[in-house]
Amino acid sequence: MTRAVHLPSLDGIRGLAILLVIAHNVQMLDAPQMHGAVALTQFLLNFGWIGVPLFFVLSGFLITGILLDGMGQAHGLRHFIVRRALRIFPLYYGALFLIFVLLPFIGMQPEMYRAQAPYQVWLWTYLSNWTDAMGIGPMNLPHFWTLAVEEQFYLFWPLLVYALRNKGRIAIACVLIAIAAPICRYVLFTKGYSTYIVYEWTICRVDSLAIGSLAALIWRMSQASAWVKAHALKLGLATLGLVAAGFLWTHAYPRLSLHGMVEGYSILAIAFAVAIYAAAKHDGHGSQTRTPRWHRLLCLSPLQKVGKYSYGMYVIHKPLHDLFSQTVLTRLGIQTSGHIFNACLHYVGLSLVTFALAWLSYNLYEVHFLRLKRHFA
Repeated sequence: MTRAVHLPSLDGIRGLAILLVIAHNVQMLDAPQMHGAVALTQFLLNFGWIGVPLFFVLSGFLITGILLDGMGQAHGLRHFIVRRALRIFPLYYGALFLIFVLLPFIGMQPEMYRAQAPYQVWLWTYLSNWTDAMGIGPMNLPHFWTLAVEEQFYLFWPLLVYALRNKGRIAIACVLIAIAAPICRYVLFTKGYSTYIVYEWTICRVDSLAIGSLAALIWRMSQASAWVKAHALKLGLATLGLVAAGFLWTHAYPRLSLHGMVEGYSILAIAFAVAIYAAAKHDGHGSQTRTPRWHRLLCLSPLQKVGKYSYGMYVIHKPLHDLFSQTVLTRLGIQTSGHIFNACLHYVGLSLVTFALAWLSYNLYEVHFLRLKRHFA
């Protein structure tokens, strides 16, 4: 099967995911009492948390695809590891160096990060999703837990893929992981563990990555791919039905409820995998088939740009919000609590500033490391 080297719609999906996450993390509409349009808008902004499992599924799809396509090449595993490190480590460790080394050295470290300093080892070692969830240290970089989950996946998954080698065996591993993770969520939740343990521990969230990986495998298995193509309409309708049933069963996919965490996370991951698979298929077909409107929307240039700089936006947006949003809004005399327009304007404004900073980070800093990737093609 011939595949496109670059799948542009997946950049659009990445852009959509970061915009959802930012909406959830920076929304300031909360008020003591909310009704009508205010309550609906607050729900929609908070619902942006689904951007996290969307990121996970997309990462599983892309990373497994890279591993499978490079399996027959010399030094494929080594090249994968180095290329991942060049993409991820410079910005991540650069942010930690700025917060915990440079700013303290010049006497400008914000107070909120001084409290985090004694526990910074968990950030440097990509283990903060385990410790934050257990209440070890203040969660002053709370969004870094997702980066920890993905990095842990990047450590064990390539080794497993190269050990199994056969696509069928890898697919079985994906299915087993997809079954085991919700079982872990159910057991931990019903045993009275913190909902943040269920939300952040890798053993509870790796199913989204595995389901994305399974989609990448199906795309590369000719018989499975042909079966999906023959039943595409039925599968699409079944997915929509599953999502609708899940919405009713979980009561609108709450982030931290029993049914939302156990069944809801799995249903959303399946739906996202189907959407990503469909988008990738349309990219691969190019002009051979009529492009649906939803695919054209994913390929819009602004969304593509946001997707390109989404990693930087993810790292930057929460510190930017925590350090500056309330201060700036107070000085400007802008009230967001209970005010739909002001809260949405804040979200748009912060997203634009975050994009600008991510653009600068990418083009002035990250790009120098990314250019080294050509030596490990």
